[in-house]
Amino acid sequence: MFLKHASRPRVATRTLVLALTVALAVVLELPIASQSGAAPGNAFPSALTVGQRSGPADVDDVDAPLLGWHVPTAQQTAYQVQVAETFSGLKSGKDLVWDSRKVTSPQSTNVAYAGPALDRGERYHWRVRTWDGAGKVSPWSQPAGFGTSLGGDWAQSNPIWLGDPAPLQWSDYTIETTFSITTQNATIVFNAQDPSNYLMWQLRGDGVNQLAPHQRVNGTFQELKTVPLGVALQRNTDYRLRIGVSDSTVRTWLDDRLIDTMQNVRFTRGSIGFRTGGSERNSWDNLTVTAADGRKLYANDFEASSSDFACGTVAGGRLNVGTSQNCVYGLGSADWAFLRGEFNTADKEVAWATVFATGSSPEPGRQYVYKLWLNGDFVGLGPTRSIAGEIRYDGFDVTDLVRQGGANALGALTWTTSDRRFQAQLVVEYADGTRQTFGTGENWTTLNGSGVYPSAGSIGTGYYTAPKENVQVAAYPTGFDEPGFDDSAWQPAAAKAPYTKLVATPTDKVRQRLEHPVEVVEKEPGHYFVDYGRTWLGGVSLDLDGNTGQVLELRFGEELSAPQTVRYNMRTGNQYQDRWTLVDGPQHVETWGMRVFRYLEVIGAPAGLGAEDFPALAQVYPFDVDSAVFDSSDDALDKVWRLSRNTVEAANHNLYVDSWTREREPYEADSYLQMMANFFTSPDPSLGNYSIDYLLTRRTWPTEWPMYTILAMHDSYQQTGDVAQLERRYDQLREKLPDQWIEESTGLIRKNTGSDGCSSRTDCDIVDWPASERDGFVFRPYNTVINAIGYRSFMDMAEIAKALGRDDDAVSFNATGERIRSAMNELLWDDAKGAYRDGLNADRTPVEHWAVHASVFASAFGVPDADQAARAADYIGSRGMQCSVYCAAFLIESLYNGDRSDLAYQLLTSSGRRSWLNMIATGAGATAEAWDASLKANMTYSHPWAASPAYNIPQGMFGLRPTTPGYATFDLRPQPQSVSWASVTLPTLKGRIGAAFHTHDGRTDVGAHVPGNTVASVFVPAGDAATGVVYVDGRAWPTVRERGYLRVDGVASGCHVFSTAPGGEPKDDERLTSVCH
Repeated sequence: MFLKHASRPRVATRTLVLALTVALAVVLELPIASQSGAAPGNAFPSALTVGQRSGPADVDDVDAPLLGWHVPTAQQTAYQVQVAETFSGLKSGKDLVWDSRKVTSPQSTNVAYAGPALDRGERYHWRVRTWDGAGKVSPWSQPAGFGTSLGGDWAQSNPIWLGDPAPLQWSDYTIETTFSITTQNATIVFNAQDPSNYLMWQLRGDGVNQLAPHQRVNGTFQELKTVPLGVALQRNTDYRLRIGVSDSTVRTWLDDRLIDTMQNVRFTRGSIGFRTGGSERNSWDNLTVTAADGRKLYANDFEASSSDFACGTVAGGRLNVGTSQNCVYGLGSADWAFLRGEFNTADKEVAWATVFATGSSPEPGRQYVYKLWLNGDFVGLGPTRSIAGEIRYDGFDVTDLVRQGGANALGALTWTTSDRRFQAQLVVEYADGTRQTFGTGENWTTLNGSGVYPSAGSIGTGYYTAPKENVQVAAYPTGFDEPGFDDSAWQPAAAKAPYTKLVATPTDKVRQRLEHPVEVVEKEPGHYFVDYGRTWLGGVSLDLDGNTGQVLELRFGEELSAPQTVRYNMRTGNQYQDRWTLVDGPQHVETWGMRVFRYLEVIGAPAGLGAEDFPALAQVYPFDVDSAVFDSSDDALDKVWRLSRNTVEAANHNLYVDSWTREREPYEADSYLQMMANFFTSPDPSLGNYSIDYLLTRRTWPTEWPMYTILAMHDSYQQTGDVAQLERRYDQLREKLPDQWIEESTGLIRKNTGSDGCSSRTDCDIVDWPASERDGFVFRPYNTVINAIGYRSFMDMAEIAKALGRDDDAVSFNATGERIRSAMNELLWDDAKGAYRDGLNADRTPVEHWAVHASVFASAFGVPDADQAARAADYIGSRGMQCSVYCAAFLIESLYNGDRSDLAYQLLTSSGRRSWLNMIATGAGATAEAWDASLKANMTYSHPWAASPAYNIPQGMFGLRPTTPGYATFDLRPQPQSVSWASVTLPTLKGRIGAAFHTHDGRTDVGAHVPGNTVASVFVPAGDAATGVVYVDGRAWPTVRERGYLRVDGVASGCHVFSTAPGGEPKDDERLTSVCH
């Protein structure tokens, strides 16, 4: 978290103790300039953003979108922005939508566009130039582009999906087939009108040995009677079944023996199919349907691949039907749909093209509904889950994919089980200013995807359903997303109800990329073990040779069950197992949905394959791996940071969730920690902000969790300086404050319910999770952890109110927070113990227990003064990691807040059971939900809430914190104990900050890279015996002494080296200057 100076224990003692430094402080009224020279004369602003995104195609705010840029000089005193609809108009400066003229202002982020309202569905170009402190103007920046959203009016397109297929109406026919019971029963469906209305004959085995005729009406089953078979049905034994339908009479034969005649059945005509319950599995062969006049209505010996029955798979010459299946021939499920539309472009230069797309509903799978391609190239996926009933959509720049003067094709592959709709609208603008628009409608064609993806169960859990992908390659319409594809056998798209509330998603877009494994082992011919070295979300993209009917089995997993054996029946409840049935010759097959995996087993592939043959198809939210870099003299620490950083990159996707394996659900505390890790590894706050918006309307059960939304929005404001979201969500944030539990007499939060260790009920105090990680915490009405986060939420809310000019609220919130803090330090701090106790009993007598959590959360949230924080850090360090991976983030913070980086280092690099190195040792490719499977049996190995070292290290070890929202000013205060050197870079909206230290020859030198238009205070570690002088780039500068540091204020942009030793040698230390490269 970002705490203001007054809240941080160490800053409370920031005083001027040397009269000399006070007298010389005036020397630093002008910032220290880079000793490497001023910015080049041709330097211009860079990294232009709109809405804090780079080149978005769907900006929804058309009145005052926020602009930002990196300043090329130490200071910006003024700027000029120009916006045009065309590149030529911008370049000439004569055909502009808006020209700000010269604006005297240092602001380079969150600069509101102030021209005429922008048009919807339009593309704009813009540029900026700046003036420095000497009044010198920079060259214009390179032009940047952005597009505006369509808003809610998509007049040139309509939602579509598959049409409703007409059911087969066979009458007076005979079914003949061979069946075998694998477990329990064999069940066949006939006279089916649809998947919810039919006759069902159940042949019961496993000792029951009955025929049980049923009818299903609107989904409800009724058993009509039972008939003894007179024979014991054995498992895995073939029996011959014949069913004769004549008007309303049905006769049944088993092995050519008539066993039943039933008259006056409800359904007298229809199709055939299969249905199984939760414990039934069976197989079928030689299935025929013959009309009364001898015509063959259907015949299949299942020797070849077949997709006729979506609920079964063909293997070994039989149709195999697993548990919990239901399908009707000729009436496949409408969940999977291939959709395509072709259009012709004019033969003239394309200036730009944007496609907007959405679908519904993402809720059943808690994931995207569509993947979209243009002319065979991947465009994107979506949509993101909505916040409050709206339908989210995305805009994609496809300028480079549109073919000029000819045929083009859009193709979408979609899946959902609810509210099946897809809509897309492509806008193409030509260089001459003319425009064409193409959209989904009844001129599109569709193919039911159930033949390609027969129903095979879910990879999900009890929280969501997502399909296994038993791809039937022979049925896959290869090339459907390219022009010229033969879709003559496809059906016209069916128009669906229009969307009533379409809103663009204000985040960047998930992309696909190939990631190759680090190890491939051919365990036996065609059986491979694949290790990608780290976790990815997505699937695989394979090009291989095959034979008709060859089955390729894919087993994905986060961990191993034995050496080189993937645990695909995951401890989370997911089963990541797909079976692809191949065709003759070369073929390309790839995963559509999302699995979370580090490991893969492939069974049934050609022999002799290698790493280049098994690329993962990773779905990644845009992430610059070079913008945040950490390196140190300690390999273990490097590994822990890298694991955390990699987790952030892999797990973001299009919404912060606890994990994409078991639940796929956002939680406030999880999202807060994921957001913090993102703040220190990426300059883009948009995904985190959207995720917190989502949680403001969908709170989860723990008492503490809603308060994290306040902390998250406050810290986002500290990171970006943007108040727009605070203004929009202010009233919702106020509702998250724990006002209802403030006790007037003590000033503390007192809860008379939910304070007993309960769980999964609204307003139960959680303290930590899993419950076994609570260090014996004693739950009482006065709970130290609840009070600590309550204090922090009131203080952060006070700063939010102040930033918005709501001064009365700010005073009120601040007063409440200070009362909590004062009462905590009076009633909950145990001075003899040097720690906070768990709480107070109902009669306000102290609880004689000091779980580590009480001191951790109080210290991390700024409750103690500096001396208390130091003592609490000693206590926490003496106890060790006696809490979960969630609490660990705050535990490490509390140690750094108490200036005990040595203890933080010990725990960050521990190899015990509760450690990040233990995760690595057990094969995790990302941070896990818990320290070890022995502590949480159903844990995931992809939980970003454990990726806190990604922010703990730069914020704690290097002391990088904004002191003005948006990093206009910031601190760099390294705690170098335990490692001899280290360096880190921190991407921000103002530019990349670099920090480094190198301890040698009895001193610690510090390196800093300060971005343009920012000013740093740099703290140089120094013993009491050190002089008050620091040499900055070899020049002596006066300082302020503060708790073992010499502070240098007013450090402006450039690469700087700080040392207490005279001479120029430190300037050449690569350990320090590497952060400037």
